[in-house]
Amino acid sequence: MNTEIFLQRVAIIRPDLVRLARKKLGVREDAEDLVQEVLMRLWLIREKWNTHINCKPLAIHILEHCVIDRYRKTKDMEPIENQSLIAHTESPHQHIEAKDLGRYIWSLIEKLPPLQQMIMRLKDIEEMEVEDIAQITNCTPEAVRMNLCRARRKIREEFKI
Repeated sequence: MNTEIFLQRVAIIRPDLVRLARKKLGVREDAEDLVQEVLMRLWLIREKWNTHINCKPLAIHILEHCVIDRYRKTKDMEPIENQSLIAHTESPHQHIEAKDLGRYIWSLIEKLPPLQQMIMRLKDIEEMEVEDIAQITNCTPEAVRMNLCRARRKIREEFKI
């Protein structure tokens, strides 16, 4: 694959990658840096793209791994000021309750079928559009909506118990 074809393919998915990275990192400059890293990794494996019509799922997968790598590198470097701010915004009891509730909801999500888990994560956490999710999952938009509806209904039913 030559540079021109690579740049054409990347130009299509780059805005979505930046949006997703910004959502995960919060700072636009960091998101831009992370997307550059993803694009470098994609360039290194560009010859494998010939078998893929849509490279967006691959790029998202690489982006998620880059976010994890970046988090692992910086998690021990969080400033003490930020830690104390978190401690003063809520009581220890509220903090524990929120963590327990989050764990419980994640355990409910993990009980869903894999496709519903993926669709729910992409729509509700990554805030992706149904059409993009349909491309990633190789489903129709209607199937994505139906799976999302079923997943949310199942979570609501289990949560009420």
